[in-house]
Formats: sequence, structure tokens, C-alpha cells
Amino acid sequence: MAGKRKRGEVESTVPQTSDPANANGKPISAIAAARLKAAAVTAQATTIDGTQEAPQTLTGATDSDYAESEPDEIPVVNQNFKLSTWQNDGENVLSGNDEGLTIVLDKHSTAAFVGCCDVKILKGAVNVNGANLVAIPRQGEQARTYRVFVPSTHPISKVRGLDRLNHVQFLHCEKPTPFTRLSPLFADIWVAPSNSGKERSFHLISQSDTDTLARPLTPENAPEEWLRSIEDIASKSAISLVTGPPCSGKSTFAKRLLNRYLTGMGKTAKPLPSVCYLDLDPEKPEYTPHGQVSLIVVQEVNLGPSFTHPNSPPGVPGRNVTIAAHPIPFQSLANYEDYFTSCVSDLFQTYQNLPPEYRARPLIINTPTTLYTAHFALLRTLLTTVKPNHIIHLGDTAAIDPDVALKLDTLQTLAKRATATLHELAPQFPLLPPSRTDAELRTMHMQSYFHIGHVKPPNPHSKSPQGNMEIMWDTQPLSHLTPWEFCYEETTTRSRDLIGILAFFEPLPSSQLATALNGSVIHVVETSDPVTQAQYRTLPRTPDTNIPYFPSNASTGMTDPLDPQTSKLVCTAMIRGFDHKNRILQVLVPKTHDSLLQTLSPEKTVFVAGCCDTPEWAYVEDAYHQLHDQMSYLQCGGKFVGEDVLLEGVGLPPWVEKKSVVDGMGYLNTVRRVRKFLG
Repeated sequence: MAGKRKRGEVESTVPQTSDPANANGKPISAIAAARLKAAAVTAQATTIDGTQEAPQTLTGATDSDYAESEPDEIPVVNQNFKLSTWQNDGENVLSGNDEGLTIVLDKHSTAAFVGCCDVKILKGAVNVNGANLVAIPRQGEQARTYRVFVPSTHPISKVRGLDRLNHVQFLHCEKPTPFTRLSPLFADIWVAPSNSGKERSFHLISQSDTDTLARPLTPENAPEEWLRSIEDIASKSAISLVTGPPCSGKSTFAKRLLNRYLTGMGKTAKPLPSVCYLDLDPEKPEYTPHGQVSLIVVQEVNLGPSFTHPNSPPGVPGRNVTIAAHPIPFQSLANYEDYFTSCVSDLFQTYQNLPPEYRARPLIINTPTTLYTAHFALLRTLLTTVKPNHIIHLGDTAAIDPDVALKLDTLQTLAKRATATLHELAPQFPLLPPSRTDAELRTMHMQSYFHIGHVKPPNPHSKSPQGNMEIMWDTQPLSHLTPWEFCYEETTTRSRDLIGILAFFEPLPSSQLATALNGSVIHVVETSDPVTQAQYRTLPRTPDTNIPYFPSNASTGMTDPLDPQTSKLVCTAMIRGFDHKNRILQVLVPKTHDSLLQTLSPEKTVFVAGCCDTPEWAYVEDAYHQLHDQMSYLQCGGKFVGEDVLLEGVGLPPWVEKKSVVDGMGYLNTVRRVRKFLG
């Protein structure tokens, strides 16, 4: 079927989108400006522990008067946090040069750094993010280094000494996610640039206020009760489910438990070659783009945020493997609760049907916040379906309200019925507001995914072999990618390449479907359902453009999803544009995922839309790339100085406008709110 997937030349068809260049900037009212001004004044009186007086409202109105018109916008006041105990003195440094640094780390002492590096244990053992890394390899293993990613967007990881004396080597590596030229979200998140021009990819740091970029750095903390529970759970292969309220540390706990399984515990527990990971969080998945639930066989220690491993390229040995996945709208499960339950049941059944070598592996289930807050009935159904051995509840049980008490009682009852152990652990809420919002982190994850270039095999002659193959990134804008061409209506020269479009978003007139799809992120799905395949030539079509689409259900008003038992998600793609004259739909995928599209069968292929954010970042990549080149040419250091600064001579695409121009237009592309009068 490769002939039907002809890669055409890049044409001028582009997403017709009018999103502004600054997707994050929002106009503020006079009230919000007054609040910010008052907060800035009172911030000068902030004490060392970070407490401050609440700023007075200059207008004299109470906050409730504007509860629906103005959010509380309080500037972040940086606090000084102790990030590590290691001291940079002569006796604690064995060697150091531009390529790396070797230090001495005592037992229970910690070292921390910002940036990215290869960590190699020369003597003793250390713990990083729950992974126990040893110097002397176990029988049958080879000494290796571990790539550790510590950006400023996340809590700073600690390297903790486990033996009486530990020698740890930090080695310079290539800059990860080199997308500063494409998006300001990736600017200044790694090591601070050096004036000398030569710099390591990491910088050891002991206190947050010593950061040269004055970023709000916070330490990563794992309380003792977490560590005890992890050791208890990891003592044998088991099914573990993590749940809790928002920002309680669910993904952090799951990551530490996974790393503990993969690295073992000295002579007392051998490491496992792989762990099964059932990711049910479509909003913040760990190993896939958002908008899906998945079952992953994890073989690599997780030592970085999700945007450093957005998805594993298919067919690469030694890397994580996606066993199965299903598309899910991440915004809300309100209209798709039954479908979500069906997806979970299918993924769990897939886990049970794995070959014996995988089925014996532990299973970690990461649940979304919405299951605990808005869809607790789904969580009850999930617990009944998977019957976990361990239920980890992260929540403040010392000050619980009736709703939380009822949920805890339900969890205790279900745990007793399933003879499971319920671990009631304290949450680990962020010490400071994060420097990137959840929406921005999703953007960074998705942008990293689409810019996966190729996989670099390890160099056996290198001084710091990585041990596993390494992802290399494509730093050019997506406009440089040659799109795949899918014919959505049979012509005299081409046959049809897909069944049709299935949209999860709110119903809209079919005449507007092409506009809604243009420039959107979709999931490519294969189905073996005969009923769905029978619609290959019978689906309704949009007027004028003749795009085949699945109609909405007359009783629910929503489009019925595909049956998870007869469908599978192949990959995530982006609709680059339409060539309506030739009935062509242009699709972009990462270069490493091209092989997945070559094997598609037209009568089995469905494009699922409406599960992901609008990729506003993709529309402005060329503008930022050109801006960066212009600034470098003018010897401005190539540093982003604000989205409102677009230098003269930088040509903008027709769908991108300067922030200063957009600000002068008033409120655009925002929810319009009115003042709330209480009377």
C-alpha cells in the first residue's frame, strides 16, 4: 500500500489559522493591573520563609465582586531552597574539566544540578529519582552511564549517596530538546549560558538563589513514608494503582516506583528487565502524546520529564514499547465515560494476554485527577476491573472534608474486598507555582514529539557510552517536513486511502468540518470491525469538499467512538492542510514514525480528531525561527527578549501577528466575562 502513501512535494497549502503569535499572553484589565501593582509593593516586605501580607484591593471592592471576571494574579515571590548538601571544596572534587566533573559523595549526602548530563558511578551507589545506580555491575551486566535531565520547569532531582563513600562522575552531553529557536517555552530551562562560550551541559547547585538566571527552583522531595511504601510494594511483582487529588505527586510516586523495579536494591532485590505501565491520564501522559490512554512496556529508567521522552520510535530494540493505545478526549470524560471504561478493560485484557515473560512483570496504573475528583464512580469501576494488589492514595488525611472522607471509606472497602493493601500517604504539593502551566507542558511534550528526528545508536568507543540508543531531534520548523498525502475521495488517478474522519469535539455543521480539522492534531487509528469497514464508501460527506465523516448519534448528539476491542491507535499526526482540488489531505508525523503509515490499509484507517489541544505552537515556529536567526545576526545573543519584540525585517506568515498589534485590538480569542453584581 506504499503507493497510496505517496509523499508529495511540499506545497503552499498551510493551516488557515488566525491564532496570534502570543498564545500565552492575555490582556489584563485595570483591576488586575492594580492588583499586580499592589502585590509588587507588598512583595518587598516578604520574609525569608516566603510569607507575605495579602495586597489590598485599590478599588475597595471585595474579591467576590469579581470572582467571575478577574482571576487572582499574584506575582511569584522567589524563595531560597536548599537543593543539596554537597559542598564544592577541594576534598569533594576528584577531577574536573570542560567535559565533566567527578565528585565525592558521602552516605546520605546529596548533590543537585540543573541541565542534562550522563551520570556514571565509579564507586559505591547512588539514588536518583528512585533509581538505585551502582558502580559494580551485577553478573551479566555491563557498566553504563545514565542520561539525567533536570530542567528548571520541574523540581530539581537529587543524587543521594547510598554507600559510605561514593564517587560520581557527571559528563557533558548534547543539549536536550534544542527548540529554543522554535519556542520561548524551551528558553532558559537548562543550564545558564556562559560568557566564555564554552560550557558544560550541567551546573551543580546547592541553593536555589545561586541560580544565575534567578529561576524559581525547588527541590524534589520524597518523604520517608513514600520510600517505605515503595520498598513494600516493590518486594514482589504486583499490580499497583496510584490515585489522589490534583498536584499531589501521583506521577512522581509512579516514576519512583517504576525506577525502583528497574534498578533493584543492591544485593537484596534484583532489577527487573521491564515494567508494564498502564497510563490512564490522557491530559498528562508520561510516554505518549496527550489525548490517549496506553499500555507501555517500560525498559528504560525514567530520569527526566515527559517531554524528554515524548514517544518511543517504533522498532528500536532496548527502548520502551507501546503495546496498545486508544484515543480519548482529554478535556472531559463527561460524554465518554462508557467508552473510557471499555478502553481500560481492553488495555487490562491486553496486559493479561501478554506473553508469559511480560505478564509476570509488575503493572503500575497511573490515574488522572478527574477520576478522583469528578468521576469517582469510574474509579470504583476501575478498581473492580483490575483488582490491584496495592492502592496508593496521596492525600491529606489529617484535614479531610466529608467528600474526601467518603472517598477514603470507599477505597478502604474496595481494598478489603480485593484483599489489597491501601497505602494512605501524604501528598507532595508544589512548593511554588510551576514556571510552566499544564497546558504549556503539554505543548512542550507535543512539540518534542513531532520533532523526533532519528535514533542514534550508542558509540562503543565513546568515553561515556549511553548504553541505549539516543533520540536525536530535528530543529527545523515542521514546515520543512514533507507531508504524507492521503486521498479522501477516489479520483481517476488515485484510490481512496481512509474510511473517514471521526470527530470527538462538539457537533458542528459539516460545512465547517474542513476548517476545524485544518492544522489540528489527530490520531491515526486502525480498525478490524467489519461494520466500520463496511462504511468505507458509504459515509456522508461534507458539502463542496466531499470529506467523508462519521455522523453524530441522533440520540446523544455526539459521534460514537470506535470499539476498543477492534481498534488500535497507530500514531499521532497533524493535518498540515487540504488540497481540495485533488482530494488530498496532507499529514505530518515524526520522521521515526514514517514506517507506521506505510503499512496502513485504506479500508481499515480512520482519523480521529478532537482529542488534543490546538497546536498553536506549530503555527508560529517559522516566525520564531526567523526571529532567532535575525537576532543572532544582529549579535543580540540569540535570546528571546519577549514575544512583543519582533525585529524589523522579520517576515511573518499571514496567520501570525505581532503581539503589540493584537493587544491594540482588545479582547480576541478569549472568553468574554462580565462583572458579577451581587445585589
